[in-house]
Amino acid sequence: MTGSELTWEVLSKLGTTVVFGVPGGAILPLVDSLATRKDNPIDFVVSRHEAASIHAADGYARVTGKPSVAMATSGPGGTNVITGLVTAMTDSVPIVLLVGQVPTTLIGTDAFQEADLFNMTMPVVKHSWRISDPSDVASVLVEAYETAGRGRPGPVVVEFPKNIQFMECPPWEWQPREEARPEWDEKPLVLARIKSYLRSAKKPLLYIGGGVVSSGTQDYVRQIAETYHCPVANTLMGVGAFPSTHPLALGMLGMHGTWYANNAIQSADLILALGVRFDDRVTGKIDEFAPNAHIIHIEVDAAELSKLVPADIAVRGDLRTILPKFAEMVPARTNDEWWATINEWKKAHPLKPVASPDGSIATPVIMEAINRHLRPDDVIVTEVGQHQMWAALYLRREKPRTFLTSGGAGTMGYGFPAAMGAQFASKGHRVVLVAGDGSFQMNLQEMGTVAQYNIPIWMIVLNNHGHGMVRQWQDLFHGHRRIGVDLLNPDFVRLAQSFGIQGFSVNEAGALEEALTIMESIDGPVMLEVMVPRDEHVFPMVPAGQPLSMVLEG
Repeated sequence: MTGSELTWEVLSKLGTTVVFGVPGGAILPLVDSLATRKDNPIDFVVSRHEAASIHAADGYARVTGKPSVAMATSGPGGTNVITGLVTAMTDSVPIVLLVGQVPTTLIGTDAFQEADLFNMTMPVVKHSWRISDPSDVASVLVEAYETAGRGRPGPVVVEFPKNIQFMECPPWEWQPREEARPEWDEKPLVLARIKSYLRSAKKPLLYIGGGVVSSGTQDYVRQIAETYHCPVANTLMGVGAFPSTHPLALGMLGMHGTWYANNAIQSADLILALGVRFDDRVTGKIDEFAPNAHIIHIEVDAAELSKLVPADIAVRGDLRTILPKFAEMVPARTNDEWWATINEWKKAHPLKPVASPDGSIATPVIMEAINRHLRPDDVIVTEVGQHQMWAALYLRREKPRTFLTSGGAGTMGYGFPAAMGAQFASKGHRVVLVAGDGSFQMNLQEMGTVAQYNIPIWMIVLNNHGHGMVRQWQDLFHGHRRIGVDLLNPDFVRLAQSFGIQGFSVNEAGALEEALTIMESIDGPVMLEVMVPRDEHVFPMVPAGQPLSMVLEG
């Protein structure tokens, strides 16, 4: 086989059935090999822009939990995906990016569409490879795929010079390998301290994040929480890792977390931190974070242990290995006094939708309307902004991998293409995109991709004619001086209709419910624009740099 033919043979054996990308000169041999492949064909989903391709691969990987594959050509094709790599790296999403390169004889000569993507991408991925010998094609691809999914997942890059794609490769034989998970090194003294903390705590709290989703350990988390009868607060990346309607759930904590989740972590005397990295949007003012608590931090990435918040007990390891044993150590408790306090907080500071005083539809009310039309396996994908926080607070998710968002990077333009990728992975289940008008336009060109492949996603655009989150910060922290936040928007519904996509625009609650009901019967993509108040702010909110106890409620 040639290098390009062998590429798809290897990736097919590893489980790849779809690749996202945009064709170009430096990857034409790879594209051509897809066209001529007869056994185990691989679908090639072509986006309108490489930035969308990498986000689509991201959405696919988050739903499946397995490495996805994206492809871009050399030069600008490769540079266009760097933001998507940063997004995936920050949120621990496994992606294998195949990026074309000029022939090895031209590397370093400033050839047409040459860019040093091997070195450009190295700081924002788990690892990069440049294939310079056809005998390395198979081994590099296997190592890349396994690296993307091993330990803390993340993106990897394989830079593939064009001449190597044409060259004959030596025979390759598929040899399946099982992932080796390191055993938990259960040091007796550490176990004794953990058990002591568990026994003595009066106000315990489970703080869970994306690591629980990545590892698929949500059942053990629920077992620990129910046995120990302790409250559970999740990060933005942890939405769905614990059922949001469970009596022990406090919802999201952090800058836009619930009042009672934030005050619970500030009052707790023991925090079990599972698969989290103590991001600044969660901790608030670090030196006043959880001042009364012993912290047990379990995390697969050693670099995250005690990086920002010192842990009393830091355990490096895979949650899949550790949590089954940890669950056996947790004593049965009731924590009645602790729960009495938390329940009082919930009554005094409820998370409750409030109607807009001017008669327009308040965004929390929209979220509750969407809830009435969601099924347990539906996948919510958000863009970035105010709507993202409202979605995380109000949309009820009971299962992991049913809420996708750009958390660590906060990448506007992520959600729309990620929803496309998620739909390819969620066969038989609905994918609902919740977007703001500002971030939706960051990859608006993908309306053509949705129409071309008839991708049946719900595109719900909350239109406040601008960048609402920036407006909010300008209002609260910059003297209400607004600049650079108002947008002249297209008619989103007519734009969708120009691609043959059905669409609706509503500005009052009755019409919203009617539109959502009609959308249930539409087989294909559909656009719903909802006009929302321009001056609406998302609360609760902890101002940047303040402790979590300083919650603004609006």
